[in-house]
Amino acid sequence: MHRIYNPPFAIRNSQFAIRNSQFAMLFLLLVTAWLYAPALGFGFIWDDPLWYGRVVGRPVGELIRPMPDYHFYRPALVLYNRLFLGPDNTLAAPLLHAAQIGWHLLNVALAYALSRRLGLGNWTAVAVGGLVAWYPFSYQAVAWAAPAQPMAAALQNGAWLAYFEARRRQAGHRLAAGLSLLLFLAAITVQEGAAALAFLPLLVEWMLRRRSAGRAGWWLALAYPLIAAGFGLLWLRIPREAGYTALTFERPAALYFLQGLIFPLLGRPAGYEPGQTVAPGILLALAGLTLGGLLVASWRARRDRQALFGMAWALLGLAPSAAGLRYSYVRMGSRLFYYASPGVALLWACALLPPLRRLQTAMATGRSPMNKDASGLKSAYKPSQGFRRLWRTGGAVLLSLIALQSSLLLAGFQHMYTAGIAHLDELIQAAQAGEDRMLFVNFPDRYAPRRPPYPLGYWGVTLAPVSVELGAFLAIVTGERPQTTSRSMPWIDTGAREAGPYQISLRGVITPPDQLYQLAHQMDAVYLSRHFPDGTFALQWAGAVTPAPSISPTDPASACHLAAFGQTLCLQAAQADLRSGRLDLTLTWLSLSAAQPHDTIFAHVGPAGHPPIAQADGDAWRGILPLTVWQPGDTIRERRTILLPEKTPPDQHEIRIGVYNRITGERLPATTPQGESLPDNAVIIDYLP
Repeated sequence: MHRIYNPPFAIRNSQFAIRNSQFAMLFLLLVTAWLYAPALGFGFIWDDPLWYGRVVGRPVGELIRPMPDYHFYRPALVLYNRLFLGPDNTLAAPLLHAAQIGWHLLNVALAYALSRRLGLGNWTAVAVGGLVAWYPFSYQAVAWAAPAQPMAAALQNGAWLAYFEARRRQAGHRLAAGLSLLLFLAAITVQEGAAALAFLPLLVEWMLRRRSAGRAGWWLALAYPLIAAGFGLLWLRIPREAGYTALTFERPAALYFLQGLIFPLLGRPAGYEPGQTVAPGILLALAGLTLGGLLVASWRARRDRQALFGMAWALLGLAPSAAGLRYSYVRMGSRLFYYASPGVALLWACALLPPLRRLQTAMATGRSPMNKDASGLKSAYKPSQGFRRLWRTGGAVLLSLIALQSSLLLAGFQHMYTAGIAHLDELIQAAQAGEDRMLFVNFPDRYAPRRPPYPLGYWGVTLAPVSVELGAFLAIVTGERPQTTSRSMPWIDTGAREAGPYQISLRGVITPPDQLYQLAHQMDAVYLSRHFPDGTFALQWAGAVTPAPSISPTDPASACHLAAFGQTLCLQAAQADLRSGRLDLTLTWLSLSAAQPHDTIFAHVGPAGHPPIAQADGDAWRGILPLTVWQPGDTIRERRTILLPEKTPPDQHEIRIGVYNRITGERLPATTPQGESLPDNAVIIDYLP
């Protein structure tokens, strides 16, 4: 018995499928927004203060002119950034991040719409949108506020959608054509890398074989390369900072970009072992076999033209970076994959989704079942129902695994970014203390996972490079710019850094304690970045030093307020703050004379006459300043933290402070300001209930 072709029934099924796919896209957009929502609090990183600082205090006319101190010419992007500049010359980081996420969501929706215009079915288009939404190489471009790729790609994808409308030859096609050209021009003035995709309309014409539509369509397709070429000539002639772009092609860069084309095969959420790489020959062979297999599968699924179009899109999106940037720059920029992501998604979705039935193909294209299929070619391959079912199951499993892998990779990137950005937030909070001059020790410059998710490239975070003063990060957020200096003492927290998940580079030159102490005389406060084995950072106020009034040479102890320790130190003030199992002690000392080697300070908490239950012994300023470098006459403030046991006995506990020798264990004699000896050569500064 022959099946009867029932157009009304088929139309109802088609409309039902369209509604379901649209609901699926809405759900996908909501999940993607939720996935990137933490980026709303990411603030500014890397060279953001320098980049956004270009819009501060400059009129609009000056912003659209070339800038000799900038290595690109992006007038539309500069004007866009100025929209977020407040009257106090600060920028709203949450709004910038919200806009960045919004551009990405728009690109996901446009990827779905363009896939439908290319003749793909509803669920294939949903798969394309999902692969674009969760493409792991896009995280840097979306979560960081500065990259121009999401905005430029959205404008460009909007141009291609308008191009399809113009080619439909309906009323208003000239308006759609003008809008398309205008959006493309805006895209390349946002980011010049978008110019390479000017050939996509020509590929659309080839793929759809629309020559019967007339020469006007071809002239419209040719307009984009002409606009791109004109802007390119202008871009090459304008004055700008040299040293970033060059006509070059480096093999490591090409291999790095190949990872993005075959990303599901190489991505490891658990990461590669330190030093583990993939041989170039193996990577080339794997890429060739994978891409060939995807094209063959797309041909069997009657989506070969769409898959070839996707591959061309991906290669065009990567071409400017591969030919114009050195690998030393490329390896740190996974955002450079963003233009290629729709093409990569098309390639994989066309291969993994099962072939359409002839009736579905007819309804998707509006053709009779006896006519050509969605690709414009007669069906040469008619898979059986069982094989189609097997294909559908296998493709769904593979797409699910890719989605799971991508979500795990994105979550790993988010966790890594959050650690450093929380540290920058602590910097901003510390600046609110009111110090005008701040010295930072061991602040991270950049950090990368010891187990990278892909074998090639740098997958870390450039948090606060030495080329940007930390005060600039404060100025762009608060409007106030204190004087900041960074130094490193890598022997502090070495074990924690080596045990942690990241390789960390520290800001500032290595500085010994005596030089740090001298530098601290010129600062209002010293802050130390602590590094923990779980990969987190904590910015802690370490202390400060100020010259004190002259001390009587005959009776130095007369200057003491709380206690004297030999002829070496006076404890002038002490403050204890208890909160959630942590006791912070802020101590103020007066240096009377040079300390002996190995002399150090102890802080004990425990019952009277019993060993301490918790303590914080060691050099001042969180362990970075030994007593031997203190200069007589200086007042030194320091803070040390005592972590109390979870179940502290209910007895009353004393907080005792003293000085002892690390080698001999002998304590320095402790006396009151009146000269009376203190029990156990320690002064009780407070009691812990």
